[in-house]
Amino acid sequence: MFNNAGIMHPQDDNALNTEEKIWNLTMDINVKGVWFGCKHAILAMRKTGGGSIINTASFVALMGAATPQLAYTASKGAVLAMTRELAMVHARENIRFNSLCPGPIRTPLLMDFLNTEEKKQRRLVHVPQGRFGEAIEQANGALFLASDESSFVTGTDFRVDGGLSAAYVTPEVTFKSKIIPLSTEFIDYLNADGIYLPTDGQPQAAATIEELDSSDEDDATNDITQENIPHFPQVEQAIRQAIDEFGGAVFPKLNWSSPRDAAWITATQSLKCTSPFDVYLLLKSSDFINHDLNHAFDHCQQQEPTNISYNLILRKWHDLQPSLEFRCFVKNKELIGISQRDLTYYDFLLDIQQELETKIYEFFEDHIRDGFPGTEYVFDVYVQQDRQKVWLVDFNPFDTTTDGLLYSWNELLTFDVNNQEPEIRIIASTIEASEIACNAPRFATNMVPKDVIDLSDGRSIAEFAEEFQRAMALSATHLDDTDDSD
Repeated sequence: MFNNAGIMHPQDDNALNTEEKIWNLTMDINVKGVWFGCKHAILAMRKTGGGSIINTASFVALMGAATPQLAYTASKGAVLAMTRELAMVHARENIRFNSLCPGPIRTPLLMDFLNTEEKKQRRLVHVPQGRFGEAIEQANGALFLASDESSFVTGTDFRVDGGLSAAYVTPEVTFKSKIIPLSTEFIDYLNADGIYLPTDGQPQAAATIEELDSSDEDDATNDITQENIPHFPQVEQAIRQAIDEFGGAVFPKLNWSSPRDAAWITATQSLKCTSPFDVYLLLKSSDFINHDLNHAFDHCQQQEPTNISYNLILRKWHDLQPSLEFRCFVKNKELIGISQRDLTYYDFLLDIQQELETKIYEFFEDHIRDGFPGTEYVFDVYVQQDRQKVWLVDFNPFDTTTDGLLYSWNELLTFDVNNQEPEIRIIASTIEASEIACNAPRFATNMVPKDVIDLSDGRSIAEFAEEFQRAMALSATHLDDTDDSD
């Protein structure tokens, strides 16, 4: 007998706010319903020589819930107490009683209740396995308690909760983050031409007395500029709160990408943001962000979803050592390769190469393999300098749109999980690093106007310089001709 019917009413709250009718309804279904089920099952099982009765309780009956749901929590506590007593009373009749205590399970009921990404993450941060349980995992737990394999198990609180009720402190595997939902208007602002930014935090140019004498033309220009200054008070307030909470600095990303290609435009030459102005500047200047908004599904086989929700993710700023960032490639749920992310030669990495590989592989086994729902993906990690801890940085698609770094995508796509051994790849010399970089700064094309890039047309630097000088001379001649005609 599996007593698995129960409710958690949306109006269930704390002791002061929960109405009596909500309390009574919850108790009638969650407690009285289980009592009736047990009562009639006992009568039937006495005739057949015994049996197993499983009552669904919850991990909240063992721990309590910080989110007020008093009637639900009390009802599940009652189920635990009732089950224990029934187990003792009917043990000699070969009728076993056990409570199944699920953790947060990916059911329609819970997903409707946790209807935003922020609410979901608020729950998952307490689950050591870092994910919601699945219904089949609860079914397997109930199947064990119902079977003869558990014939000597009675009166227990059988926990299927991802370790939640056993955890004192949940292990942190990634950096603290805030998720800010973005409106359609904000996405339109990111897609609009021109870089108009909040005035808060913007450097102010010095002005001479002559410059302060405004003409009508200057007034018109100022009016246009004022009209285009972004005004998203909720987003800006959320950014300020995150910055305050995270010690004064954050780094931003959208659903998939961070604006790494635009770091050169900031005063710090990094993704470190201390004001909404910094965040807006990076988002508006980044081709990576533009790709997220307009081309994220270009290479997908399935049809592009029509209801994409875009979020701004702000993570606590940490001064990471680029030498200790690594990209990991997963195929068929197996780690098939690890690559150094910063393509610079660091001689000390060669001495600790084996240790790094072991640490990253253990991290994957303990936290990623069973916690991430995909079978093929790429994830980035950071290894602390003392190599005592590995941090998850981000996930990326297992696709050619993700930089393979020291791997070619042909290698990754054709990798035979059953017959090939994975390896960690680290740059072994300054010569190798120079060959990979081609002596050019990373994201160099993002620092040059698109018109100039188009004009280069794939030519060498010398050829492009000659053509550029010729184009400039031709432009100057055209201007002189225009002046003469005037």
